[in-house]
Amino acid sequence: MRSFRGSLLGYVGSSPDVKQLAAKLVVSPSEVLKLDANENFFVDADFLNGVFVEVFRDVDLRFYDPRAMIELGKALGVYVGVPSECVVVGSGSEQLIDFIVQFFLEKGDEAISIVPSFFMYEKRVWLSGAKLIAVPLKADLSLDVDGILEKVTEKTKLIFVCSPNNPTGNEFGWREIEALADSCSAVVLVDEAYAEFGDGSICQKAVEKENVIVLRTFSKSFGLAGLRFGYFVANRDLAPALSEAVPYTVSTVVARFVEKLLNRFDAVKDWIEGVKSERERLIEELRSLRGVEVLDSKANFVTFKPKAGVERVYRGLLEKGVVVKDLGELPVIGHCLRVTVGLPYMNDVFLRTLKDVLN
Repeated sequence: MRSFRGSLLGYVGSSPDVKQLAAKLVVSPSEVLKLDANENFFVDADFLNGVFVEVFRDVDLRFYDPRAMIELGKALGVYVGVPSECVVVGSGSEQLIDFIVQFFLEKGDEAISIVPSFFMYEKRVWLSGAKLIAVPLKADLSLDVDGILEKVTEKTKLIFVCSPNNPTGNEFGWREIEALADSCSAVVLVDEAYAEFGDGSICQKAVEKENVIVLRTFSKSFGLAGLRFGYFVANRDLAPALSEAVPYTVSTVVARFVEKLLNRFDAVKDWIEGVKSERERLIEELRSLRGVEVLDSKANFVTFKPKAGVERVYRGLLEKGVVVKDLGELPVIGHCLRVTVGLPYMNDVFLRTLKDVLN
C-alpha cells in the first residue's frame, strides 16, 4: 500500500468531529462554528430543497433518460459560453481528476503541479504509479511559468494549475496558461473550482487550445458539496474523445437538478455576491489585527498566518468552538490557517474569538 507520509499531503488532516468537539466543550453541536471545509453558507437550503422536490416530481426513476445528459450539456455550454460538445460531466471534480490522471498517465510518466496547491493532484498521480514534480509559486505567489517549463521532459503528460488556487486564494491569468500550453505538448489542467468567486473563467479561450482542460465543480459557488457534480471543458476534438471514456456517473436526478439550477442562476449569483462581499470585509478585519499576515483571496476562503504561533492559535480557536483549517507547513507560505468565508454573524464570531485568542 502506498504511503503519503512526508509528502506534500502533510497538511491534510481529518476535520474535527463536531459532535465530539461539542461534547468536550459541553455545548450544543449547533454552537460549534465549522469554517474549515470551504462550504458555501450563503446558499438557501430551502431553495435547493424546493428545486429537488420539483425534480423528483418530474423524473420517473424507472427509466433511463438520455435526453437529460444532452440537455444538461447544452445548459452548461450556455453557462460557460462554449459549444455543448466541449463539455464533459462527472460525479464531482475529484472523480474527474482521477479520470484524467488515469487517461493520460501511465507508470513511469510525470506530471507537474504548482505548490502549495490542492492535495488531490499528488494523491491521484501517486496512485497511478506516475511521478509528480512540484514547482513552487514565486515569492509573490505568481505562477513561475519558466520554472514549470524547465521541469518539462518527454515524460511530462499533465500540468496541474489550480486557479483560484487552494490554499493561497490567488488566481492566474490566461496569458500564463497560454504560455504553458503553447510551450509544451503536455495537457494543462486548470482547476477552476473557485472561479465564480474570482474575476472570470478561461473556458472560452481554453476551447481554442488542443491541450487545455478546464475543470469545474458545483460544490463551491452553487453550494452542492453533498451532491458531487463536476464537469470539464476542452476543445471540440479532445472533449468528445474523453467523453467516450468517462463512465456514466451522473444520474438523471442530478442532471435535471443541475439544469434547473442553471436556469435559476440569478439566485446563485446573489449567493456568490454575498460571499465576495463578506470575503472583503473579513480580509480587512483580519488585516487590522496586529501580528496577523493575510493573503489576498479570489475564493470563498481566506488564508492567514498569526505570528503568535499558528498551532497555539488553532488550538485556542478550537477550544472556543471555532474550527478552521490548519494547513501545516507548506512551501512558499509556511505554516498558515485557512478560514471559510461564512455568513456575517459567523465571521463576527470568528473574528471576536480570534481576537480573544491573540490577546
